[in-house]
Amino acid sequence: MQETLARTVATAREGIPYWIFWFLLSLILLLLLFIFLRDKDLRRRMSLSLAGTKSRMMRKQWEVRLRRQRRRKTILCREIGRTIWAGRIAAERFGPIFARLGRLETQIAARHVVLQSLNDQIADVSGKIEDGRNGRPSGKERRRRHQLKDLSRKAKAERGRIRQRSREKTGEYERLGMLADEKRLEHPDLEGFYARIDQANRAILAVMDKIEKLK
Repeated sequence: MQETLARTVATAREGIPYWIFWFLLSLILLLLLFIFLRDKDLRRRMSLSLAGTKSRMMRKQWEVRLRRQRRRKTILCREIGRTIWAGRIAAERFGPIFARLGRLETQIAARHVVLQSLNDQIADVSGKIEDGRNGRPSGKERRRRHQLKDLSRKAKAERGRIRQRSREKTGEYERLGMLADEKRLEHPDLEGFYARIDQANRAILAVMDKIEKLK
């Protein structure tokens, strides 16, 4: 069939009228359609292929929705944890987590003090380097540039430590919120969160059911 089409195109290029070329091409396409309509096995394979592609696309869409709902639930748990920690709600029930959060807050505050000191030193050294730009480079200026580079490196490392402690703090909020949701700790500040988590749970189950049916 491909050879026939190639010959047709070649012939058209050699001078056969344009309308004849399209007429022959139409006949070839009709022949292909006729073969397709008569070949039940070919139709079945194409139908299965199209159905499989559609199923995979739908499954990916549902998986995106599933991740979105799970993310929503995670965020809600963190918000519950922050609310409990801020209000020191049921501190006696969550002693270990409260202790870890307290240590993390102390460490973060201390790191911020160190970072502020480094930033002040960076500003001071940068100012001295700027003041000396108009003069000839000296050993003192080179030392200052080296000092500035060292201070900047330390400040960058300190910011990294603060981010790490902040991530750990967020993890503790999430853990605290999950425990509160599991026990359904009664408190007026938490009721709205529970209702939203219930909605997320229902959505998660519904999406999981859709995905299971597409397997």
